[in-house]
Amino acid sequence: MSYFWTFESDLPSGLGVETFSLAHIGVLILSAIIIFCIIKLYRKQTVLGKRSIKMTIAALLILLYFSRWIWCALFGNFSFFMSMLLPLHLCSVSAIMGATAVFSNNRLLKEFSYGVGLPGGLAAMANPNLGPYPLFSFFFVEYNLTHILLILLALLYVFGDGFRPDVKSLPYSICLGAPFIVIAVWVNQSIGSNYMFLNHTEKGTVLVLFDKWLGTPGYLVAVLVSIIISWAILYAPWEISRRRESM
Repeated sequence: MSYFWTFESDLPSGLGVETFSLAHIGVLILSAIIIFCIIKLYRKQTVLGKRSIKMTIAALLILLYFSRWIWCALFGNFSFFMSMLLPLHLCSVSAIMGATAVFSNNRLLKEFSYGVGLPGGLAAMANPNLGPYPLFSFFFVEYNLTHILLILLALLYVFGDGFRPDVKSLPYSICLGAPFIVIAVWVNQSIGSNYMFLNHTEKGTVLVLFDKWLGTPGYLVAVLVSIIISWAILYAPWEISRRRESM
């Protein structure tokens, strides 16, 4: 806990949580239990209670995002802010869309939460890539809470509200995300950042393996294939169900 607020440049080596280490696996198990319990609780709520829970999640997503800015201003540096904290990573975009979906109740934004926010959150939890940050640090806690909420929000729509994802709406989600990708490419070229991991791979992620196989920028092909596979897994059950109902 003595390093809770410490920025990475002031952290001693050897404290970071390695991907799929015992600590990381423990966090994944605990996160799954929390998500499961909240879904069970949510299903028992009235319409007003469900609305309140989703509004709380939306508010937390916004607060957690801006808490990074405050933490960085107090303990970090401006270069880190420019290269990491602008809302141009996939999960930052998903947080914005997810919060907006709650306030607007827009179906296409709910689809974005399921088709983009859910797989993005799962990938981020599986590959935290937090370098030197220990388990009990602000950045590690904030990072995991944000992605738990992104996953939870999408699952609440499906298993709590009866929302049925539709693969025909997926192109609209892609169109919603496309402007952020274009901006991320421009910002990366301008300041040398790596938003959406478009410039190079990051240590501690599966992207390193993709880079080993295909090099740079070839690893982006593997990323695209992985995204298509994840969409197939997420949408296939719903499409199969629809076809059975129409028979």
